[in-house]
Amino acid sequence: MSLLNDILEHMELGPDQLAAYIDEYETVQPYDCMIDTARAVVALSASDYRAAEEWILSAIRKNPANYWNRLYRALIAKALGQFAVAAEECYICFNFATQFGTPPDAEALLKRINEVLNEVGPKLSPGEQRQFVIQRNILQTTGSFFPSYLLADQKKWSLYQGDFLYFDPHKTYNDYVCIKAQSYIDWINGSYQQTLFHADDRNVYALTPIEIWKAAKTRRALLKSEHHLVAVAATIPNQAVTISTNDGKTIKARLAVPNIYHYFNMDKKGSITSNQELLVSKPISTAGVPQKKKLILTIFVDAVSQWYLTETNYEFMPYTKAFFEEGTIFKNCFSTGEWTHPSVASWNTGLYSTRHHIIYRSSAYRYPEDTKTASELLNDDGYFTVCVSGSVGTSPYIGGARGYDCSVRRSCAGFPDSALISDALDFLEAVPNSNQYLSLELFEMHRTIDSSEGCELSLSMPQQATLGLCDSIVGLNTEKKKKSVWKGHSESFVKRYQAAMRDSDRRLKQIYDYITEHYSENEYIVCLYSDHGVSGVSQESYLLKLSQTNSALMLRGGGVPAGISEEYINHIDYLPILTKLAGIDADFSQYDCVLPRTFGGPGRDYVYTESIYQGQTYKAAVRTDEFECRFEANANTDIDGLIDLSQGYTQKIFSIKTGEEIHDPELAEDFEAIVLDHIKENIKY
Repeated sequence: MSLLNDILEHMELGPDQLAAYIDEYETVQPYDCMIDTARAVVALSASDYRAAEEWILSAIRKNPANYWNRLYRALIAKALGQFAVAAEECYICFNFATQFGTPPDAEALLKRINEVLNEVGPKLSPGEQRQFVIQRNILQTTGSFFPSYLLADQKKWSLYQGDFLYFDPHKTYNDYVCIKAQSYIDWINGSYQQTLFHADDRNVYALTPIEIWKAAKTRRALLKSEHHLVAVAATIPNQAVTISTNDGKTIKARLAVPNIYHYFNMDKKGSITSNQELLVSKPISTAGVPQKKKLILTIFVDAVSQWYLTETNYEFMPYTKAFFEEGTIFKNCFSTGEWTHPSVASWNTGLYSTRHHIIYRSSAYRYPEDTKTASELLNDDGYFTVCVSGSVGTSPYIGGARGYDCSVRRSCAGFPDSALISDALDFLEAVPNSNQYLSLELFEMHRTIDSSEGCELSLSMPQQATLGLCDSIVGLNTEKKKKSVWKGHSESFVKRYQAAMRDSDRRLKQIYDYITEHYSENEYIVCLYSDHGVSGVSQESYLLKLSQTNSALMLRGGGVPAGISEEYINHIDYLPILTKLAGIDADFSQYDCVLPRTFGGPGRDYVYTESIYQGQTYKAAVRTDEFECRFEANANTDIDGLIDLSQGYTQKIFSIKTGEEIHDPELAEDFEAIVLDHIKENIKY
């Protein structure tokens, strides 16, 4: 903020002098992420709104959580007549400014926000006003727990359903959110539906699966080719629908309940029509291309510690070991972050936390728009892309639906992993001959890790029945509640984690068996990965210790070599592995991921794990096959995620082999250079 403050305090100098001052400053501090903010302010003062817009968007890419960036984005959008953008940016600004306490300039900031909202609010169209209210409520929820959001004016909770999520008029198909009708909810009627969907309870979504398809609202949809699956949903009760094929067949039907998808197997060219608007999905080919993989499956299992798997020789996940020992198991894969949200964002984007900036559970964060995720890369290549998720770390609010033709979301608070596995198998059965990319995201193991006071039911029946009273009940009621990354070691905790591993392994066997029974080895790629490990299985107190950061990454299928890889990789390196195995020519030159040597790439010289959390010190662990460097700032990270080094930092180096501290000035200088280069655009100047 020092540069921006200097500019604001000397606005009387005029745009040219201010621009010259910024140029001079940039020669001294070229990596200050607030330079573009300052240039935007100067351009705004000169009424050069287009230049101001370019500069502020650049500033937001570098530091999206900075509330002043968001305020100036609102002011510039207002000047350009982009009133809906201005209104939304005001609430994003408010979200980032209040999430971690009250900033020193809060009074002035809130005053500016209210001024903008009072000016642009009356200028919104009815449609924009409606969308703004929804987005405002989502942002005020200050969480990423899709599909729930807070109806602030009514002081109750609701579900995001029956509408498009982040509608883009320039796209043919957008993400339309419906209630998933399959399984228990088939019988639900319209009146009960409305009661359930607007219940005054933030956890009502725990009982309500959500299904999203890339879809369009239309009264007439033409199917121009054969052999396609189409998902269709009514927008009104008892909506009449006519399906006609080019060979002269006509089928008339009524869809009783709106906002529930039905699946039409269109084996002939034809049309789907109605007198009212329907939701008709993007057509999905049911006939695959032989040159592509029939199935690419990623299985995300939250909180699988590769360190602990290695230490116990996979004693508690034998089925997983048996399946993946036919492929590649990375013994030294490390997560880029210590907890779910930044680590999963890294996995999806191929970027470190310092690049994607998603460091907390907030709906104000978004995946970077200029970075394609794995699902987008595969969708562009013609794969039918599906996400079946029980993870809060991949919320559609932050971009978790990007690139997916269809997403099914079940709350981890209401559904076990077995329900998600069943959903995944349904998709494999539904389109067995398509080229399908399916991301299955499981949370139940982490739910067991989180078990603490007030969460007695987080253990499954087999766990409770086999662990014994001391470990399944007494431990739960007496342990002090802590975040999982800070959970201390105890024998009871270790036993519960072992039981959770057994549960997950047994359920995953359904998938392993299905794949080996229905596909040949060259027809598929299967990957199991985790976002991080667990703290409580190790007695070491260090936050970024091996048990927490040495996470699972295993692959099997066509083109995957067999064996245990000792190579050091970050878990984001899966992206280039995936595209290589799928035969996709992807350019990762602007990403942080690297193709490992195991798969013919250049590999890495070191792996990098970091903890960026507002109100706590920045921490990093840099590891090679010989050394581990532990870096920590002495001051706490700012609200916007900028790292404060004004009070200095500490650094220690240890031998990987012996664990002894190494005192080598030249080696210390090398590691220091790695860290400072890594965070250079995230330092508070």
